[in-house]
Amino acid sequence: MSMTKILITDGLAKEGVEILKANPHFEIDLRKATPADELAQIIGNYDSIVIRSATTLTKELVEKATNMKLIVRAGAGVDNIDVPTATAKKIPVMNTASANSLAAAEQTIALMFSMLRMIPQAAASLREGKWDRDSFKGYEATGKTMSVIGLGNIGRIVAEKALGLGMKVVGFDPMIASADKAPASLTGNPAFTLVTSVDAAVKAADVLTVHVPKNKETTNLINGDRIGVMKDKSFILNCARGGIVDEKAVITAIDSGKLAGAAFDVFEKEPPVFPNPLFTHPKIVCVPHLGASTFEAQERVALTAAAQMLGFFTKGDRAGIINL
Repeated sequence: MSMTKILITDGLAKEGVEILKANPHFEIDLRKATPADELAQIIGNYDSIVIRSATTLTKELVEKATNMKLIVRAGAGVDNIDVPTATAKKIPVMNTASANSLAAAEQTIALMFSMLRMIPQAAASLREGKWDRDSFKGYEATGKTMSVIGLGNIGRIVAEKALGLGMKVVGFDPMIASADKAPASLTGNPAFTLVTSVDAAVKAADVLTVHVPKNKETTNLINGDRIGVMKDKSFILNCARGGIVDEKAVITAIDSGKLAGAAFDVFEKEPPVFPNPLFTHPKIVCVPHLGASTFEAQERVALTAAAQMLGFFTKGDRAGIINL
């Protein structure tokens, strides 16, 4: 049996790497980072590639992957992979859809509280030697309505946790046509309501959070027009993908008094260009795409990716494949 050459472009937790290295038919090239120009020169030498969010497989790169048998996204989102080109070349694309869902959902809740109670701003004020209690009066989550757009793995967990906090939850998902198709963990709670449009969810929200993939339909899904019909002094969260929420529209709405605040884990351009008005705005909380950055999630992602790859190359299993 010939060796399967696997390139890991931007790291993977050691638990998964050890599983891959234990297979005598796998040859592993593990890198912490791989610049795009270097990747273009070497990608044709590998049978499989494992990437995270720091690597983007463009059409040009996928076309250079002349020996590629499997592309693996160690994570859920595949917007950094040209899936149509991979599909045209008959290259399966695999992800680990639910391995980091809990971490991303908890990050959403953490950012919600940080946003509602202005925790980062108050902490920064203390670091500057100020005892300022008057500038950081916040809001309570209990009794507020959270609108969750997208009720997949992450959105469902966010909704469950919001219900557990005593919030009302309004949910929308284009794949869920009626309440009997929604997760039982939500529909069994009288504080949950399923609506049939993005606009209905937006209008109901005290706190609006999005958990959908980024594509042509969802880019700028939450734009100036939709923000304009939100409740006054409401809040927006984006822990999904940069560009689903229009960043400039959010700043404008906060400055006008329409929105009370916002929080972002993801951005239209990553890494961002500095300076960035989002990062210095007094009513916006920003962190550098940390949704899946827990020790537990990184281990789950690596173990899931390794197990799925082993299944694919040794048994022909197709767990995690999203295209072919």
